[in-house]
Amino acid sequence: MRPVEARYEDGLLKPTQPLKLRQGEKVGVIVVRHPDPARWDLKRLAQAAAEDEALAASGLDAWADALEAEDRR
Repeated sequence: MRPVEARYEDGLLKPTQPLKLRQGEKVGVIVVRHPDPARWDLKRLAQAAAEDEALAASGLDAWADALEAEDRR
């Protein structure tokens, strides 16, 4: 078992290097897509990260307040 780079063309996966396989041999394949940096919207991702941080912080504050209120009972 080893990773193999391939290119998808005309409905087929074409390995970038020759494979040592017998004609008609069956193999298992796991496809992992390489990210396309041209599709990344870094500004949107940074904004989402800031929003997530704010939500997490507010959630932690509420949780801490609830624990303190419980301790005061």
